[in-house]
Amino acid sequence: MISDVIKRVKSACSLLTITGLVLLSGQSMTQIASAQSASPFCEQLQGDQGQKPVSVHCGGAPSATIDADGILWVSFVQDKHVYVQHSADNGESWSSAVQVTPEPEDAEFNGENRPKIIVTNPGDDSTSGVSQGDDKQVLLSWITKTSANFTGEIRFSRSGDGGHSFNAPRTINDDNLMTGHRFDSLFLTEDNTLYLTWIDKRDLEARLENGQEYAGAAIYYAVSKDLGRTFSDNYRVSHNSCECCRIAVAPHGDGEVAILWRQLFNTEIRDHAIAVLGADGEVTNLQRATYDDWYINACPHHGPTMISAEEEGTYHMSWFSAGNIHKGIYYASLNLASGEPAQLQQVDGTPGAGHPYLASHDDTLYLVWKGFDGMNTPLKLKTSSDGGASWTEETALYSTTQGSDHPLLVTTDEGVYLSWWTQEMGYLFRPINAQMKAE
Repeated sequence: MISDVIKRVKSACSLLTITGLVLLSGQSMTQIASAQSASPFCEQLQGDQGQKPVSVHCGGAPSATIDADGILWVSFVQDKHVYVQHSADNGESWSSAVQVTPEPEDAEFNGENRPKIIVTNPGDDSTSGVSQGDDKQVLLSWITKTSANFTGEIRFSRSGDGGHSFNAPRTINDDNLMTGHRFDSLFLTEDNTLYLTWIDKRDLEARLENGQEYAGAAIYYAVSKDLGRTFSDNYRVSHNSCECCRIAVAPHGDGEVAILWRQLFNTEIRDHAIAVLGADGEVTNLQRATYDDWYINACPHHGPTMISAEEEGTYHMSWFSAGNIHKGIYYASLNLASGEPAQLQQVDGTPGAGHPYLASHDDTLYLVWKGFDGMNTPLKLKTSSDGGASWTEETALYSTTQGSDHPLLVTTDEGVYLSWWTQEMGYLFRPINAQMKAE
């Protein structure tokens, strides 16, 4: 029993060694802490309204999506509740916030760990035969922290009335253990199969109970074939994942997904792996995806980004590494059949570069990321019009001296939009192109 406690403490301590790493990869610890406090933009709203409003400008870690009618939807955390707001004018004005959680929950809100939101169209799903009714379905997942350090539960709620109200949240991890279930990702396929993936420590607990060593955590997922009304059992994807990095998800055909995550190789190297997940628990094409040889006994808190390419079974990837072979932000494409990264190139090797995010529209790839020079955090952009073979020179979209979230991109029929929260400017949802200049 004492040895088990020592192992858990050792694991926790390794996570606490990331201070220098964070300084290397995009934010100071002061910025990270300050990003959790109210922004000047929010304080201005508070002054106008007399009290702090429930608003995406005042909450933490917003995620965004656009529905088929062009309505912008965001989820965020504020005062231990998960909220949803929507906007018909791309964030110039907002609806009243709708509270998803009936009781306060210690919901995670940070760059790697945020509520996820998907909005479906009204009507019937001809593939599964599940009726969506006359209203849009709003689907949300998030992590609620539990009492012990680095523990949590995978939570899910849905609205069947267009986001006016939400069903009681429920826990999706099915092991009933007080352990780590965190860093979730939510994805809906073309045939309306809903995938919920996360990082899970149930196998670590089982090994420790038997007096065995276990490196890292594991990747698990669950599937819903009725838009979140019910979920499958939990399926394991892989042992020995990194403990604290977001999982990237992209479509694979009409009803499967490919996922990219940071994986432990030889228990010491933290590079990336990729796999294809099926709706009934099938895991195929599990293989190594990046070769950086990053030896580190700590979690980088630095997950990858991935989108599908035109060629079937091929994916565009971007990630951060401080490995022996590669340092900085990198881009590559990967074909699952060949298993070899192609078009590998460094995007930004300067200290402070980190947290890339990819999108694609009209045969153009968009890649955004953050820099940090000790004072300023610029948000940078590169584009590619030849499938990632070559990239434009970087363009600075925005810059701030205050705390900021990781950048996200949202693709619509009209183009690609930046979703970004900063203390200084509040929440931004802006169209982007290579000609934009810093603000």
